[in-house]
Amino acid sequence: MMKKFLAFSIAGAACAFVAGCMTPSATAPGEVFLPPPPEAKQYSDFLIGRYAYLNQNPALAAETASRAAKRDPEDGFLLERAVLFSLLAGETNDAVRLAKTGQSKADKLQAVTRLTLASDYFRRERYEDAREILSTDNFDLYNRVVSRSMSAWAAVGMDESEAARTHVIEALIGDDVLDGVNLFMLAFIQQSMGEEEDAIETFWTVWNERMRLAIACEQFARTLAANGDTEAALVLTEQFRNEIGPNPAIDSLREDILAGKTIKAKPVSARTGASLSIYALAAALAAETREDDIASAYFELALFINPDLDLARTMLGNTLDQAGRREEAVYVLDDIKPSSPFYATSRGQLAWVLMRLDRDAEAIETAQEAFDKTGDRDLAIQIGDLNRAQENYDAAYRWFNKVVTEDEQAGREDWRAYYARGLAHDALDRWPDAERDLRRSLDIKPDQPQVLNYLGYSWVDRGENLEEAFNLIQQAVALSPQSGFIVDSLGWAHYKMGQYDEAVTYLERAVGLAANDPILNDHLGDAYWRAGKELQARFQWEHALNLNPTDEDAEKIRLKLEHGLDPLSDKAQKLVETDVNAETSVQ
Repeated sequence: MMKKFLAFSIAGAACAFVAGCMTPSATAPGEVFLPPPPEAKQYSDFLIGRYAYLNQNPALAAETASRAAKRDPEDGFLLERAVLFSLLAGETNDAVRLAKTGQSKADKLQAVTRLTLASDYFRRERYEDAREILSTDNFDLYNRVVSRSMSAWAAVGMDESEAARTHVIEALIGDDVLDGVNLFMLAFIQQSMGEEEDAIETFWTVWNERMRLAIACEQFARTLAANGDTEAALVLTEQFRNEIGPNPAIDSLREDILAGKTIKAKPVSARTGASLSIYALAAALAAETREDDIASAYFELALFINPDLDLARTMLGNTLDQAGRREEAVYVLDDIKPSSPFYATSRGQLAWVLMRLDRDAEAIETAQEAFDKTGDRDLAIQIGDLNRAQENYDAAYRWFNKVVTEDEQAGREDWRAYYARGLAHDALDRWPDAERDLRRSLDIKPDQPQVLNYLGYSWVDRGENLEEAFNLIQQAVALSPQSGFIVDSLGWAHYKMGQYDEAVTYLERAVGLAANDPILNDHLGDAYWRAGKELQARFQWEHALNLNPTDEDAEKIRLKLEHGLDPLSDKAQKLVETDVNAETSVQ
């Protein structure tokens, strides 16, 4: 129906153009005004909905798309848009209600509508109906992966183990992350079907391929501990924390194991498994889409099936925050109760969202209240970071120092704590103390690109330990080649050494990776000037000035635009000449 109307619109526009050439006045005698076609309102609603979505107004998008869908109940595409926009707006019940209007036309239903209906069936434990609505090949690649994974859990609910395994195999597409998620789901399914030994073997296989999934790590470690292998369970939890970071559920399990508590591994139900599957695949999508909030639709479905899945709620809040929908993120994160293992984590997230909304005092207060309730160590680090971001460096140092001191008393070592305290020392002009903490952080985790970059860049900026600084920054670039800030450090190191052509090469690459950062653009302008490209330098400085640098940096840039860079000192000029001569001799 939509395609037919589009064709009509184009033809109508052509007629109007011809008529306009022949008619001297719009009010000429005999002018005939035709009423708009019935499809006009429908098409208008569709366009308004699309525009509203693109401008981060999913509520209006859902309202107008729903209206368009009601005007043409036979159009599966319009229904799909209405369902999707309702999910994005957080109106999951409306999405389900809309999806149900299309049940009588099942052959016309599109992917998200089918997934929404299946989620409703899972919520009501109607697994055969869920599997039926998903039994089509009319899915794009990602939604096909989700549908096959959900179908596997529907088969579990129907006690059809062989069909469940078949559906998992159908979900594999050759993508390392998505396939890793589904193979972990296979281990969950095997455990739910009573195949404990097979489940452990599958867990080990996927884990050893370096796939790290929080829900899988928790269940795997829990299963090992329940079977008496507490040592292996502790190794898993330690690996996850070192390689990925803190996770409340995993950290809590680790503490229980160390305390000698009895650990049980309860197989998940088909309903819970489906919600975990949607959540995990949506988390992978969120990592790929970054600032796009499309993954939030799938987090909403996971929460619709299992409202207690706070892990999905924290990810939903994070996705909304990254997409700039911060008031909605506040609402979602504030819904996590103090009894949840994710309470402290969510309050830390909430505090950052509040700070990005310029509610600085409320951000600190929110995190502080949560710390007072939980005493959560990782939340203490977050409070230090919040203070550092607000330039309350003394307060930041006190929090970081508290964590480091308590860690040392407990015999713990955490590179993050030393790194954080080192940053606070540096901000307070205590470089020797900062350098000591940064070195200690690298002793604990030598391949951490953030620390390698910070220490290396600091040395370059101070003109100290230049050879070691180069080595550290090159390691950081090798570990994080897509980080514009780390690539910038390597370019700036070349600049400080008087190697301006090399500096330009890396700084251009850095700006390509982080185009909207004023410091990176300013650095590139400096390198252009020293490389003899003064016109490009001024253009780059102008661009940096338009990217909202700090007042201090803005003043420096204005002086450079007016006067250029000062001539090189004799020492610096000799350094450049030495570098050029060295290149010539090599050639």
